[in-house]
Amino acid sequence: MNRNIARKSMIMLGIIIVLPLVHLPANGGAEEEARDQQAVTPAGEFPIVNEKITVRALMPTDSWEIDYKDNDFTRYLEDKTNIFLEVEISGNGAEADRKRNILLATNDYPEVFIDAYFNRAEQQIYGSQGVFIPLNDLIAEYGINTRKVFADFPLVKENMTMPDGNIYSLPDVNQCFHCSFGQKMWIYQPWLEELGLEMPTTTEEFKDVLIAFRDRDPNGNGLKDEISLAGALNSWNGGIDGFIMNAFIYTNQSISGSSLKRTYIDNGMIKAAFVQDAWREGLAYLNSLYEEGLLLGDSFVQDGTQYQQLGGNPDAVILGTGTGATMFNFVGGGTGDRWLDYKAVPPLEGPGGVRIANYSPEFGSVSWTVTDRASNPEAAFRLGDAFYELDVMMHNLHGREGIEWAWAEEGEIGINGLPAIYKTLIDTAGGDGDFKMNSFWDQRGPQVRSPEFRLGRINDGPESVEVVLYEETKNKMEPYQVPFDMILPPLTYSEDQSAELVDLENSLRSYVVEMIGRFVVGDADIQAEWDEYLAELEKIGLPRYLEIMQEAYDNR
Repeated sequence: MNRNIARKSMIMLGIIIVLPLVHLPANGGAEEEARDQQAVTPAGEFPIVNEKITVRALMPTDSWEIDYKDNDFTRYLEDKTNIFLEVEISGNGAEADRKRNILLATNDYPEVFIDAYFNRAEQQIYGSQGVFIPLNDLIAEYGINTRKVFADFPLVKENMTMPDGNIYSLPDVNQCFHCSFGQKMWIYQPWLEELGLEMPTTTEEFKDVLIAFRDRDPNGNGLKDEISLAGALNSWNGGIDGFIMNAFIYTNQSISGSSLKRTYIDNGMIKAAFVQDAWREGLAYLNSLYEEGLLLGDSFVQDGTQYQQLGGNPDAVILGTGTGATMFNFVGGGTGDRWLDYKAVPPLEGPGGVRIANYSPEFGSVSWTVTDRASNPEAAFRLGDAFYELDVMMHNLHGREGIEWAWAEEGEIGINGLPAIYKTLIDTAGGDGDFKMNSFWDQRGPQVRSPEFRLGRINDGPESVEVVLYEETKNKMEPYQVPFDMILPPLTYSEDQSAELVDLENSLRSYVVEMIGRFVVGDADIQAEWDEYLAELEKIGLPRYLEIMQEAYDNR
């Protein structure tokens, strides 16, 4: 790396150095040569560096089956870029959040955070401290792909730009239609047919179905082993409140329990769903399901692996309904075509006539954050920018061209009815036994997937995962989409506000999630202790939390 590039990197890290005008020592030529070997190549050229280097990264994962070191995609990246990405796995959900926070608190964090999902307040704080380096200059000089992403998705660029004008992370842009209606409930259709039941449309009908699942031995094994309803907090939209509460009050549950959310806009005012009377009514309904043995209490403590053990029981189907963005939240692999028999339940109508499907617009999520520990920040950035390239993205998503996927041929039609773009050769999501698990990264890292791209996958029949998810969402969820003016957009905060919000949100989130579980399983009395619950939220700082958000919303 030459001196100008080195000086620029140091300034970006908040370090001021003075280069004296002196002659280089005898070994200066060797040092200069070493720096040149590690210097990045011109924008758009590969490999990224002339000599192989290693970049350390921390990344969560929902798949413990993938070895990210012994992996075809990891090797492909190294061959293409000359960079070996040494990945440490942090777990998933709350476990991953704890891991990243510990590393930051102990100053033992990596060169790059991948998919750490830092919120805006956290980005602002760590950016102002110099822990996250600003990417603006790197984007301008090297970010060919990033600039195109921002040009095509201006809302994403707006969301990734902090109040100080800096961009601290590269986004993952995934305009996934079925994901945008991620708060779903799935029901085992053969049990409905076996018992002569219709798909439920109201909360009372839903309860009646769960009772029938409990009492009438729908799996026919003579055992009372059926579980009517289950979920898992740290599973993709697997929290029990996400789907059912929208029959009482609009609630936008977080993806994995890692954000407070459950807030909405009402005539220009930001409100918390979890303090409204309708929320209490919804909790009482959930409590009634638990008290009657219809809702598995472990839903508030089990992880994704335990959840999949229920849906993937090898002896018999024992799970009647489960929450999650897809049926694979709980079915998992090794169960053949069982996933096809789980159908989406349309949003339920509650006793007050509320019937809402949550919708999450695409603002982009934090995916690639370079820290001041990066020994070569230009190379670390260039590697993240390379993830947007189509060939890189396809290998990340689907594996090896010609083995796991191929480009579509003329005349082949996509899910959206237009000419197809690509096709998968092995059903990875469906658990195809021939699939080599370590051929890809399973959607980790920055990507840019527009609706045209996602729905450009070949329509390979009614038993295709993506086709099923698209049609179930289109037909059952979209008609009940929440009004757009109720959806809280990403907000921009000052540095002081951001610092205050981090502590408030963490404390409020922990308490709200805890009390959802306690109220539902009866560890706390929803009627007798409701006022105490509201008082504790006020004590923690909910009014101030909403005040800060309101100010930012009004000034957006």
